[in-house]
This record gives sequence, C-alpha cells and structure tokens, in this order.
Amino acid sequence: MNMSWSVKLIEAIKSVLLVVLLLFTILLLYLFWGSASFKNNAGEDAPRRETIPAIEILQPDRIEVCFGGDVYTVIDNNFKIMMDSFKAFSGSRNLSVEEISQASYEETLKQPSIKAVFEYFIPFGAVCEIYAIDRISGADAINALSELAYAARYDDRLFVKDANAGKYYVIVGSVSRGFDALKDEIDNSKNSGFTYFPLGKYVGGESRVLCPESFESSISDTVYSRENFSRRPGNGAELIIKSFFSDNFDFVRRIEEESGTTIYMYGYGKIVVIARGDGTLEFKMEDEERSSSQLKYLDAFERANAFIAAHGAFSAVDGMSFRPYIKEVQTDPAGKKGFRFIFGIKVNGEKIYYQSEAPVIIDVTGGRVSYFKRNLINISPREFRNTDGDYRVTYPALNMLAGSFEYIIRVLAENRIIDKTDFSFEDLAEMVESFNSGYVRPDRSDGLLKAAWVVSIGGLEFYFGLDDGKPLGYHNN
Repeated sequence: MNMSWSVKLIEAIKSVLLVVLLLFTILLLYLFWGSASFKNNAGEDAPRRETIPAIEILQPDRIEVCFGGDVYTVIDNNFKIMMDSFKAFSGSRNLSVEEISQASYEETLKQPSIKAVFEYFIPFGAVCEIYAIDRISGADAINALSELAYAARYDDRLFVKDANAGKYYVIVGSVSRGFDALKDEIDNSKNSGFTYFPLGKYVGGESRVLCPESFESSISDTVYSRENFSRRPGNGAELIIKSFFSDNFDFVRRIEEESGTTIYMYGYGKIVVIARGDGTLEFKMEDEERSSSQLKYLDAFERANAFIAAHGAFSAVDGMSFRPYIKEVQTDPAGKKGFRFIFGIKVNGEKIYYQSEAPVIIDVTGGRVSYFKRNLINISPREFRNTDGDYRVTYPALNMLAGSFEYIIRVLAENRIIDKTDFSFEDLAEMVESFNSGYVRPDRSDGLLKAAWVVSIGGLEFYFGLDDGKPLGYHNN
C-alpha cells in the first residue's frame, strides 16, 4: 500500500516538473525571440519621422497686397496674421454669410486690401476647423476656399471666393479691432517686396493676373540625381521598402525585371511595392469590401500625412530633406470615394516644379491609404549652397511672354486648347493664370534643376529660363 502511494507521489512530482519545464521553455523562447526582434529593429534607423502639422502644410499659395491704383505686391506667406484676425472677428458670435456679385468682389479688392490665394481644393469648413473659428451662420453655402480677403475700409467684414462654384461671398459681423494687424501688414508691405501690376494694364484687356514690373532672384541651376531603390540592399532605400510590410518582409516575394524595376509582393498581391529605375517608388493596396463612407477632408489628410511620415517622409535617401506643400487635391480618385493629395516640394523656400509626374501622390479611399507614389530627388547640401548665390535682376516677365508668343500659341493649339487662327497677344494675355519662379525639373535636364519662370496659361504650365526667357518645356495637367 505504501509502495503504491510512493509510486503515485513520484509520478505526480514528475508530471509537475514536466509542466514547469515546458512553461519555462516557452518563456525562454518568448524572451529569446522577443529580444532578437527588438535588437533587429533597434539596429535599424527606421524611416518614420514626425508628421508635419496640418496647419503648416495647408497654407495658401501666396498672399497678395493691393495698395490701390492697380499697384500690388506679393509678400511672404504669413497666413496666421489673417486667421488670427478672423478668429478675433468671429468672437462676437454674430457673423453671417451673404453672396455677392463678382463685380462687387473685384471692385472692393482694387482698394487697399490683402488677399490669401489657394490654388488647390480645400473646404472652407476645414480651414475654420484648423484655426478654431466659431460656427458662422450661412457658411455651409461656401464649399471651397479659393481666396480669403480683407479690405482696409471695412472693419466689419471679410470676403471669400469659391472658384469651384464660381461664387463670391461676404462674411458680415460687428466692427472689430482684430483687423488692426492686417492694416499694419498692408502698410508695412509697401517697401518690402517687388511691385506688381495687373497684366491687363500692360497689354490692354481685363486681365487681373499680377505680373511683376521687375524681379530679382538668387536661384541658379542646381545639380540633382534620382533616388535609387533598385538592387541596393542595406541602405536607407531598403528600410523604406521594408516599412510597407511591417514584420512580414520575410514572406514578401521579390521579382527583378531586366529593366531595373523590382516588384515586392505580399499576400497574393494584397500589397504591392514597385521600385523603378527612374527613381519612383509605388505602393498599391488591394481593394477590400469596406463601407462606402468617406473620411472628412482633414481626417483623410491626417491619414495621408501619417502614412508619408512612416515611409520616408519628404527626405531623400542620399540628399536633402524638403518642405512639402499641397499642389493639388482631387476628390474621388479612380471613382472611389476619398481624396488624392498631390504634394510639391520646396528647397530653401523655392518650389521645385516637375515637368512630368509629381514628387508625392497619395490616395485615401475607403478610410485608408490605397495608393502612394514617391518621386523625390537627391540634392547635395554642399552643391546647393554653392549655387545659391547673390540676387540679380531676372529676364523681364512681360518680355518673356512677348518673345515666346509663337511658341506658346503653337503649344496651346497642339493641345487643342485654342484655334490658332487670328489669335492676338491680347488674347494670350487673357489666358494667363499666374506668374511664378522657382526650380524646374525638365524631362530632359541631364541632372540639372533649372532656375525658371513658371507661367500657367490655359491649364498648361510653361517653363522659361529665368535669365534668358527661353522656353524649357511645359507640363500638361
């Protein structure tokens, strides 16, 4: 009897020991693999960076100041002053929106005034939300904010243009001292920038597009190279590629093509990343059965912003980091509910214009990022410093337009935008939408960013040498 009890006790102890050993083995394996995974991740410089706040990216393209008498200037973007004034104005909580005529809007802004211009789609409500503007009676009628303006003679109103709908509005309220800062901004701008005149004043006609009387710039042609995401293991480019697959990169299928393109595929094509030899990196996420509900503009933007930060941000693999700006926003890309955000990039405050493609394109549909394309360039900080020189007088914008008249109308005719028959210079001037300057990446540039005039005409973006006015190509949106 005692022998039987002893055997049972020994067997029970053995069972307990086996269970303890099994649990201990599982714990050791967990600690080992967890530590190995941590070490592997800690040994890499992950491409995730801090997101740039929406308030810093969702800015107007320019701010125009009118001094009266058809004399203008374009100043550094200080939109915060305008929105601080708007917020102070909205504090009375008795604002209302009224629709006005285009003629009334334009006539008012020929007087001393200041105007923020957005060339991309952004809802008026989104801007109010970013800057915590109190709800305004009747503001739901305003869809897109194309221009926000203040006229110095009115301390009880602001003016809004919605170019998408072709409508103009006035926001009326109580008299506010909050506009004093905008009055000071108008006065202080008289000696702080270049003088602009409406194009129609130079050539006749009704064009209100601002053209500089003369212009100075310090930018010069700059060397750049493409990013290389193909066949370069163990560098920052590989880390960006891996970031699209989280911890699943060991299960990613890799296909190398003769052209130099490498395709990374996970889960039977659920996630596809394509690294092309031309320096572009493309991400596609397979469609899933999801709700047809659409994220609001700001929510979609934040989703896109966070995704970009997690996958290399706006930093080139072998060069400088760039400052992003919004070039265009499209709704319902490829027929899917959502938004496509097209980003441009700046270096030292100057925009870089691409003749083809765009630096960053990202789609947010079905509540997530479904498409992303990156096409950044490498610029050496040292090379850039060497080409960023002293200010000089550039080729006159009006002379450039006149000297390239035949070239411009030929391109417009080839793209079926105009009928070349009996087309005058005054007709061309009426089609000009904006004058800008910056760096241009032509399709055939031999690795040079060109210092250029950028003129939008009839929906096309034309490029001309900043110092000689010669055509450098154009971009068809």
